[in-house]
Amino acid sequence: MSLPWAEKYRNIEFNMIIGNEMARKEFFEWLKNWRQGDKAVLLVGPPGTGKNTSVYSAARQLGYYVIELNASDIRTKDALNKRLGTSLYATNLFNEKRMVLFDEIDGLYGREDYGGLEYINGLLDKPPLPIVLTANDETNDNIIKLSRKVIAIRFQKVPLRLIEIYLKHICKKESKNIDKKILHNIVGRSNGDVRNALNMLQAMIDAPYTLEETNFMKDEAISKFEAIMALISEENKDAALKKFSKMNADVNEKLTIAFYSILASNLNRLTRKKALRAIADIDLFRNKITQTQEWRMARWYDMYFVEKLFDNDLRKGFRYCEEEPLWELKLKYWTEYKIFKEIKERVNQKYHVSVGDFSLYYLPCLISLAEKETDKTLEYLKYVGFGENFLTYIQKKVK
Repeated sequence: MSLPWAEKYRNIEFNMIIGNEMARKEFFEWLKNWRQGDKAVLLVGPPGTGKNTSVYSAARQLGYYVIELNASDIRTKDALNKRLGTSLYATNLFNEKRMVLFDEIDGLYGREDYGGLEYINGLLDKPPLPIVLTANDETNDNIIKLSRKVIAIRFQKVPLRLIEIYLKHICKKESKNIDKKILHNIVGRSNGDVRNALNMLQAMIDAPYTLEETNFMKDEAISKFEAIMALISEENKDAALKKFSKMNADVNEKLTIAFYSILASNLNRLTRKKALRAIADIDLFRNKITQTQEWRMARWYDMYFVEKLFDNDLRKGFRYCEEEPLWELKLKYWTEYKIFKEIKERVNQKYHVSVGDFSLYYLPCLISLAEKETDKTLEYLKYVGFGENFLTYIQKKVK
């Protein structure tokens, strides 16, 4: 079996990497000018956007040896000490420059660990070597918290036009020909992931008949509009799932469009509340996949999505929308975000409850209590330390 092209073309020159030019330049300048004690850097963005390739290419160009560790290596302090040993502080005979790469650090959060996170956080205070961390999910609360101690550089999905040019370049280097329609299909299905595009391209060239079993060419992706509308227009869940699973979008985009559509729809209060609760449940499932890196669970995502949102009550008043909310609505969310940010440390530190659990389970109870005993509830919340913004928020909810 031939070497996977995603690996074969991983070790390329820094200026040959496609996409994310500004992010790569910022990272290169950071490594080039790094001095002992400088902040570590966090490269965050979707898979296949060039984070690791940039690290290794820049390291080769600037003469660094990369010590790479992933989530399975860094669960415990002992494992970290064993892997890193004296490499962090001791000099070596050949005056070799070294850097540390903690790959997919978001895969560690949410799992049981025995000192691994504390060890890494300690290193980030005054790094003895250049330290690079990579993550896929920038919405993870722990990644957001981590980003305060590092320089965060964000990578975006690679434009499809660049992926198409790159794949044509690879075909030329490999002396392979591929039908234009198939190439276009591969580019469209890559969803901005270069590694995924390379894997599909090699599979189609090396074993085209194998992919016929999955209807690679026949099972065309459908529009986002058609896929979302299938949730309210199809007669049964199976038909809706068949269309929804062909949606040309990743797990985050599917959820975002559904959320914006519900906000834009003319639904009664109970239906909207039910739909938004379904969105919250889907988001929890999505977070579980991304935080634990259990990507095999992704195949159940579409099924769970349809199960939650296939609802006859949505048929009346539902409106497709993939744009961000209007400014007035965004302002409302921003205001509420400030309120929840204000109470975040309090519920985390004093009550050991996450903001998500607080919002999902405790807040509705507080509002219910305030509806019956407004003054007493507000007096109690003020007594335990909640600020005026939160008290005003509760009062508005009661009204």
